[in-house]
Amino acid sequence: MKKIKKILIISGNLLKHKFTAIKLLKKFNNSNIIFENYPKYINENYTKDKTSPIIKHFKKLKLFEKIYFNKFCNKNRIYLKKKTIYEINKGKINNKKIINDIKKLNPDLIVLNATSLLSKTFIKSFKGTIINIHAGLMPYYRGAGCNVWTFYNKELEYTGVTIHFVNEKIDDGNIILQSQSNFVKNDNTHTIGCKNAKLSAKLCVDSIKFLQNNPKFKGKKISTKKNNIFFKKDFNKKIIERINYLIQNGLVKKYCLNKKKIKIIKY
Repeated sequence: MKKIKKILIISGNLLKHKFTAIKLLKKFNNSNIIFENYPKYINENYTKDKTSPIIKHFKKLKLFEKIYFNKFCNKNRIYLKKKTIYEINKGKINNKKIINDIKKLNPDLIVLNATSLLSKTFIKSFKGTIINIHAGLMPYYRGAGCNVWTFYNKELEYTGVTIHFVNEKIDDGNIILQSQSNFVKNDNTHTIGCKNAKLSAKLCVDSIKFLQNNPKFKGKKISTKKNNIFFKKDFNKKIIERINYLIQNGLVKKYCLNKKKIKIIKY
């Protein structure tokens, strides 16, 4: 990787994404952001299921994000606006015009957070310069909603955040840095999602600083047979109902009494 001077962030536009973006933008002066906006009703980004449990789940998601991030994001809204190049609709990131615009910007590093999957053309255009904030612990949990699926599978030890290089496969690139989530007994999927946003910001800042000082670092892999990929089409009301049931019956409390360590990358 060439020396990192100019950074472009491409990010979703939920409050938790804006929080992470602001933290990165403030830490690295020569950085800007393109937002890929979620649909008005964010549940439509994750599932076609519009049943009551799904609607309630995403209303709670927005509520918890406001509690955790609304004050901070409001305080920094003018700063964020100045740093925003433009906003696009969800799914438009692979548009030829967008790719050409980014080429003109000529960033040394592109940081992804909660964007649509990149096309092969996009990845090849900026090969070796793209890293991703993955809300999950690779390679154990890959794809969409990983830190919800760990609740469903009663495997909270695999809940966390990974910063990794991007290749043409889903959440498969070499890992730069990752960390397990820190649970307390009253946590749920929403509080952990917010905590992970804070963790994402810290890990990404640390990763970029590390790459600035170690430009030849190519990342590392973890060898394991446990390698799950989850897709948005798998997410429905039955998943939410089971997760809610497990939490009500002490899933998180039990885990906090016996937290498990797993193999992760720490450089």
